[in-house]
Amino acid sequence: MKKILSLISAFIAIGICAAEVPNLVGNWTGTSNGYFNEDGIARLSENGSISLVITAQKDRLFTGNLTAMLNGEEIVKGLAGAIGLDGKTLYIVEFDQGYDIGTIISDDELELIYLADGKTGQAFIDRLHRS
Repeated sequence: MKKILSLISAFIAIGICAAEVPNLVGNWTGTSNGYFNEDGIARLSENGSISLVITAQKDRLFTGNLTAMLNGEEIVKGLAGAIGLDGKTLYIVEFDQGYDIGTIISDDELELIYLADGKTGQAFIDRLHRS
């Protein structure tokens, strides 16, 4: 009886600790709103378009690229990221500069908060949907 209770407890603990890893591979598009530094002044950028392409994923790690429009200029950045143990939190490094901290809202919706410091400091909130 003790062995059965131990097994049941172990299965419950595993279920509580290990969230299912979501599949992020594919194309995501959406809008981006935020502030960026321009000549020492914070400038607002609203309703910019953004697309995220996740090209590969292995377990909780993934890679791809992000394309954003800022002041009419298309910016393409390579990136790599990880999905947190909770199966909902995203941690992304953009290869040229900056970081995204994100949340998986649903199978088809993400929110990313982008942060970069220094002379080209920026803070953006991106809302993306699987396309």
